[in-house]
Amino acid sequence: MRTGSRTIAALSGGFAVLLVVAPFADAQTSSSQPPLPNPQVSVSPASGPAGSNITISWSGFSRNGGRSLCKTGITFQFGETTVANAAPGLASGSVGAQVPAGTAVGAYTITGTCPSLELAAQTRFQVTSPPTSNPPSNPPSNPPVTPPVTPPGEPPVTPPPSSSRRPPVTPPPSRPPVSNPPVTSTPPPIPSTELPPLSTADPKPTADGDLKLDRVTMSPGDTLRATGKGCAPGAPVTLMSKGEKVGGTIADADGNFTADVQFTRLEAGRHWITANCGVVLTAAVDQLLTSSSGGQSSSLIILVFFVLAGVAVLRFR
Repeated sequence: MRTGSRTIAALSGGFAVLLVVAPFADAQTSSSQPPLPNPQVSVSPASGPAGSNITISWSGFSRNGGRSLCKTGITFQFGETTVANAAPGLASGSVGAQVPAGTAVGAYTITGTCPSLELAAQTRFQVTSPPTSNPPSNPPSNPPVTPPVTPPGEPPVTPPPSSSRRPPVTPPPSRPPVSNPPVTSTPPPIPSTELPPLSTADPKPTADGDLKLDRVTMSPGDTLRATGKGCAPGAPVTLMSKGEKVGGTIADADGNFTADVQFTRLEAGRHWITANCGVVLTAAVDQLLTSSSGGQSSSLIILVFFVLAGVAVLRFR
């Protein structure tokens, strides 16, 4: 009888231990699971006109508690246009981009996507109208006109009396006859049509490296292409020449870029092109201009000269 009571007591104690230990085991199992990923994307500023510069920031692009990172890099799209790419292996960071030129006014979605982790996040950007300069609303006011003040104590000025006699009129002296110079048929010299020499007065700008061009000289209608490397991945690239923008693009994930160069005006001479993407790259191109109107201008000058000479001969004959 005592043996049976001891057996029942032992079983009851073991069951109680299981009831106490089981919740702790479940808690340890649940706490060992990694948190779910929470990717986020933001943009600064949140609004601006087409062609303006923006900064895209991201965070939370990882799995397994930060142990699995994005191997393919994060691609950022403005609507349906890719504007930036982040380097692989970054769970958070920021990258510069540019609102696509020609984008209409309205709200657009910026989406960051990591294909290797199957993660994506979105944010919104408002495209606004470009700023316009308004003339001043208040016209300039004219200063008041102060009448002249006559000092006291001075007598008024009385004009002298006019005499009724008129002074004698002296006839003008006779002019000698004008002799016209003889008309010669020698045509004026024809202006030179030689092209001006290439200008080398502009010094080379300070740069961190060289910009590669597909040609060293160009004529009107030629296409010029620039290639560079060493930029930050996804950095915007701006190409300038003599203070004017001649091209632009965005560097790829390796920091390389290729862009077309378009001059708004063509001037004979050497032009330095500067690419700025965090580092400065430079290259020079010589523009060659041809003149096709020199012969026509010379013929027109000779024709006008002979017409004027004939008129002069008929007038004094």
